[in-house]
Amino acid sequence: MAPVTHPPALDTGVLFWPRGGSAQVIRYHLRELETRGWNTTLHAGSLGRPGEPSHGETFYHGLNLRAYDYNDAQKRFTRSLNPQQGPRPFHPSYEDRGHCPDPLFPAVPPEDADRITDAWTEHLTRHRSKTPTVLHLHHLSPLQTSARTAYPGTPRVTTLHGTELKLIDGMNRRLGLARSIGLSLKELAHLPGPDQALELARHATLDEADTTLLTTTDWPQWVHCEYWLAQLREAAQHAGHLAVVSDQDQDLAQRLLHLSAPPPVIPNGVDTTSFRPFSLTPDARMRHLRRWLVTDPQGWGPGQTPGSIRYTDQDLERLRDSQGRFRPLLLWVGRFLDFKRVPVLLEAFAALRTRMDPAPALLMWGGYPGEYEGTHPADLAARLGIQEDVYFAGWRGHEELPTGLNCADLFVAPAVNEPFGMVYVEAMASGTPPVATATGGPLRTIIPSGPTATGWLVRPDDSEDLASTLTTALSDPAELARRSSNGRTHTQSAYSWAHTTDHYINLYDRARTHL
Repeated sequence: MAPVTHPPALDTGVLFWPRGGSAQVIRYHLRELETRGWNTTLHAGSLGRPGEPSHGETFYHGLNLRAYDYNDAQKRFTRSLNPQQGPRPFHPSYEDRGHCPDPLFPAVPPEDADRITDAWTEHLTRHRSKTPTVLHLHHLSPLQTSARTAYPGTPRVTTLHGTELKLIDGMNRRLGLARSIGLSLKELAHLPGPDQALELARHATLDEADTTLLTTTDWPQWVHCEYWLAQLREAAQHAGHLAVVSDQDQDLAQRLLHLSAPPPVIPNGVDTTSFRPFSLTPDARMRHLRRWLVTDPQGWGPGQTPGSIRYTDQDLERLRDSQGRFRPLLLWVGRFLDFKRVPVLLEAFAALRTRMDPAPALLMWGGYPGEYEGTHPADLAARLGIQEDVYFAGWRGHEELPTGLNCADLFVAPAVNEPFGMVYVEAMASGTPPVATATGGPLRTIIPSGPTATGWLVRPDDSEDLASTLTTALSDPAELARRSSNGRTHTQSAYSWAHTTDHYINLYDRARTHL
């Protein structure tokens, strides 16, 4: 192979507009590479107007972005036209988010999938850099197919962020279930309703897990499972050198994608300069909370816009106890998706309020506008009678999160099988101990006991264990402080972006050597 010209050049591609953790990974990693003299070009989706967090140029500010604009496809959707059939088709999603322009992958038929692939092939071909050293793709998607045409001969690396593996596992399970009861996916999609599904489960003598899957699945969203399973497995064959972000995903990827060897684990990093402990006076803390909840509210209710959930100064006074001191404050951060287990958190919080004096408050930070699975958390909080102690801050810029974490006494997010969970590491870097479930990424990143403990792990889907653990943690300020200090030390040594980028550069070298 001819020697690489200097400086090295990396092209990066991601199908989606910036929304989840993978976009944060891309942004931090490319910035770290550029500090080391790399030239980078980013192909990524963009949605909305300048200044909005979904807007590519805004989110990836300072990077060499070649944006794929989804705004026209969004407009098609608002006019009740198919957003996958325009000149710039909207991407599908790994999650079923209901009525939205990005449907679940297996809801998209092959002819629309071909349009997405063709459009991205044209985009990559037109906007690629002249002599890329390596192409780094994020997630399994049509991009791997597009890259075969747009980047012939270029070494490739693909990071699996876990959400695609959850989808593949879900498609496998549903396809296996359909075969076991002798029906096609299309036939299941035409079941009249849940009563017929339940009767079918009884007739087929399904166990409890399969009965639940059969009766709760929105089958029209899964009719193209066979097609997309084949497409994503083929994408894996053209993905180049794979990497995953957690040990759990390493096992899952090898099993689901039929890999001959386990892909390396490269955990995500954290910006330990921005995410750090800093002292906030009570007045400064209240000023921040007032801005998030009163003067610039972004919380939203079902069917409503950001800012529809708003608070008054009188509401903020409930954050203080009878002595005027702040009550313990828990912080949750994330999207309102099923695997985040927000109902488990709210049920545990309802129990926790009865066990502590003063009772804690809960700040819900996140929930992408219009996106939620199951019952909206605001409705569930009202149903549980805890709405006066649960505050919805809405979806806010990532640059504000370090302050949010420093306002909290404890970070809690009982997600199940979180692929990595960057926010848990960001919490530790900020000196705010996390409470998570003993599943997925937190099993690797959080140390739950011993002299170097950094947080707590609880049983998944167990609101009582969560409530008891939160009670124990908040009742012991000395232990909170010890785990706070340990967490900061741990993240600095193991999860800096310099450390993560070193791993990726080694992977790029292997990809170049073993084309």
